[in-house]
Amino acid sequence: MEHHSAVLLRRLNPYCARALEGAASLCQTRAHAEITPEHWLLKLLEQGEGDLTVLARRYEWDMDAVWQSLLSWLDAQPRSVRTRPELSASLHSGILLRQYKNGQNGLPDGAPDKGESGTYPAPAKTRKSLKAGDRFVSSRTGRFYVTQNGIATLTTFGLVRLLKDDVQGKEQYWVTLDPELVEPDGEIQGLMPEWMQRAKQKGVFDSVVLTGETEEWKASAGTPVGFMGCMESPGEGNNLLDKEWFAHLEVLSTDRNMPGFLANPEKVEGDKRSILAAKGKALFIRQDTTGQPVFTATSARLSAQCLLPRKSATPVTDEAQKGWYKVSGSGWLPQSDVEEVSQYDLLKLGFQALEEDSGGDVINSPYESWVPAAFGAISQAAEQGADYQYGLVPQFYRDLMAEIDCNRDGKVTAEEIRQAMAVCDPLVKAVVNRLVVKHHSEWCGGRSTGRWEGFYKDLDSLEVKYCEKWQADLEWMSKVPPFNKDEAVWHFHPVVFLDSLKDKSELINVDTFIAQYENEHVSFAPGTPILSQGSKNNLREILESINEFYPHHMEYMPNLYGISYMLATARHETYYFPTGEYFSEQPEVGSVSYFNKYDPVLAVTQALKKRAIANGNAQQGDGYKYRGRGCVHLTWKNNYQKAKDKFGVDYVNQPELAADFKHAVPIMIWGMEEGIFIGKKLSMYISNREMDYENARKIINGSDQKILIASYAKKFQSILENTSSIPHGL
Repeated sequence: MEHHSAVLLRRLNPYCARALEGAASLCQTRAHAEITPEHWLLKLLEQGEGDLTVLARRYEWDMDAVWQSLLSWLDAQPRSVRTRPELSASLHSGILLRQYKNGQNGLPDGAPDKGESGTYPAPAKTRKSLKAGDRFVSSRTGRFYVTQNGIATLTTFGLVRLLKDDVQGKEQYWVTLDPELVEPDGEIQGLMPEWMQRAKQKGVFDSVVLTGETEEWKASAGTPVGFMGCMESPGEGNNLLDKEWFAHLEVLSTDRNMPGFLANPEKVEGDKRSILAAKGKALFIRQDTTGQPVFTATSARLSAQCLLPRKSATPVTDEAQKGWYKVSGSGWLPQSDVEEVSQYDLLKLGFQALEEDSGGDVINSPYESWVPAAFGAISQAAEQGADYQYGLVPQFYRDLMAEIDCNRDGKVTAEEIRQAMAVCDPLVKAVVNRLVVKHHSEWCGGRSTGRWEGFYKDLDSLEVKYCEKWQADLEWMSKVPPFNKDEAVWHFHPVVFLDSLKDKSELINVDTFIAQYENEHVSFAPGTPILSQGSKNNLREILESINEFYPHHMEYMPNLYGISYMLATARHETYYFPTGEYFSEQPEVGSVSYFNKYDPVLAVTQALKKRAIANGNAQQGDGYKYRGRGCVHLTWKNNYQKAKDKFGVDYVNQPELAADFKHAVPIMIWGMEEGIFIGKKLSMYISNREMDYENARKIINGSDQKILIASYAKKFQSILENTSSIPHGL
């Protein structure tokens, strides 16, 4: 037999060997020199001789792949007859379409092939298939393990929609992208969302085209609203050209009633409500000794203004039907001391309207009256913050106009303003992101408006020519009513503002997640007991705290793989084995003496004492006081202090607060993202390029139980892929 025939025999199921050997013998008896063994094998496949059809169906061969391989081998052979046999209808199954489930995207791009066929199995087959000549568009690729005859092979699939007359179908499927079976055919404009398809039909390249006032342009959740663009500008020094890639989004308004809109004059209610409590309110503690909650006043005061989603404040009523809200780890406030705020009460949620007052002169823009007004807003917000954290901030911003003038020219430069506004502290960001400022736009009019003359007067002729063209190329507002009046317009933060208006939505569907987790709970590890109701309640608190965290901490972006590992860590660290409670708020298990290993005085070796002191445990008893608490078992006084500095909660003097999931979840996310615990960041092991669950254990505790926790992460990943809208990339 020829070489290719031997390759074929090894490739096909061994049960076919005898039939194929018989076919080869038959070929060798033929007198026609132009007929090769490969040719006869094709004919036997086509006719179903030697029970090949039955065997092929029994073992679910991809007949199209076999057929195409045979054809390629046939074409490679020298012969006088160049006819190509056709696959019979009985064998031509087509390319199978496989099911697509939301979030099921296979092994992440860049992740190594570790043979994880159980975690990333090929999607289930459907009864549908592609025939020769069928066309489709593929929006992304995914890698899955296809198992045949007990052997798992990592295979690339495309997530596709079928085309009919160049129109996409609604259903999505996974399809093999084997280059022997499919080939590129034209541009991928079919991937553009519907609104963009319409824009392409109506639009003219590099021109502004107005649409009808009655036309609706809808973009469903997850639909792209734009793509990355490249801004090029002259560089400095050896860098001749600076490039900046970004997607530019604007939310604008010319409505004269906009300031009133922020106050919700029509008292519109929404799905989302928050509770607002002022700094200094007297706190109460809760007891449930009589079956009804009883609240007792304390001498403690609320250390900072509190704005929480109503649901997160776990509202309850006492025996007298008086409402109460949990506003800190163990602190409660009565209904009379808090204000319920609708999602559309934007003023109460921190939005405020500010206006320019110079007529839009670009050179004077840093000195507009809205700038000190913004500094004043930051100062007022800081006064409602924790004193130890923001005590110096109010005076700093009040004195900013005089003190920040680094170059001593009597004015504050635009860069100094930008630096003051761009402080990464959450309090400053919360204020700045909610400023709604009315000012003239650089997208309107260009140099012809006269507002740029102060800018142009110091430029040479080449710079003038370049900048004039740059402005002319970017100008569009003069062609679009109502922005074409050359008037100042209101500018909103496009993400924060729209997020405040959107309907209630959550990253994780908590009920669905818990239901699926409960079904899989005992499979996480051998000997796992049944999930108790208390453990389910604990898990619910963790998930709700994750949902709550990200909308209020926009410096961190949720990532499905990262959250999978966080949940895996929490499941491991918070198991309270004395009672079999999972996701427990109990601190690390052990007697007082057990924690002497963390104590600067009671530790048994000098090395342990030095380690304790290096981590901030300076007094006898600190080992027990700052023992492990929360989702990651926060340990050491230094880490409690860092958490206090970050979140404005006094974890140092009240370390038990770190166990409450309302605090423990933010500490976990922040600590893992920033590498707070032992210097290792989540991004070092988990990103949109790789997913190293085993080595991610170094974020918390070296390599202890890294394989077990990695297995948890994979299971949580599978659950989240079916129960959340968390994006996979970073």
